[in-house]
Amino acid sequence: MNPIPELIWIRHGEVEPSWKGICYGAMDVKLSELGIEQSKRLAEVLCHRWKPLAIFHSGLLRTQVLAEEIARLCNHRPTVQMDTRLRERDYGDWQGMSWDEAYASDPENFHGLVEAPDTFRPPNGETTTEMQNRVVDWLLEWTRERPKRVEGPVIVATHSGPIASLAGYLLGLHARDWGPWIVRNLEGVAVDGIAFDGTRSCTLLRLLQEESRP
Repeated sequence: MNPIPELIWIRHGEVEPSWKGICYGAMDVKLSELGIEQSKRLAEVLCHRWKPLAIFHSGLLRTQVLAEEIARLCNHRPTVQMDTRLRERDYGDWQGMSWDEAYASDPENFHGLVEAPDTFRPPNGETTTEMQNRVVDWLLEWTRERPKRVEGPVIVATHSGPIASLAGYLLGLHARDWGPWIVRNLEGVAVDGIAFDGTRSCTLLRLLQEESRP
């Protein structure tokens, strides 16, 4: 991979403790105090190490905090853009339930989240493939329209589902094999060498939180 990758996708920081064990998906939940502080520290690292040309976020507050903090710290003032295609999966009626409650509501089909990505959807939610399709749509649009990189890459502040689905698309993986690409808070992936025709020719590197420290 080149010293400066084309895309850096980062998951948001820790959310408020009251959401632990809850399926919040596309709900606009707040970061915890620790999550805000971690986001600020990581923003400083990302700004100085990568000097991004542009920053995207999903429109949900937990990603917006990181995106806007990076932009604030960068002297060259990268653009900040919101795109709802980068949001976490919409789990429909499961959102706000505990994961145990969500499983109990449909135990026979629950694992369709990964085993039947094209067809299984939580009530009034998205299939796994529908989430992936909107993420890929963003990627292909960016690939067609991306500017020539001079100073740095594009940073995408997003969620674990979109990051795993991106890796799954680029590596040609079934949803059941996305596990290694489900990142923790403030971890992500770096992508380089994406073909202009949208093919899956690229280099993909997992970024661990420890690797983002100064």
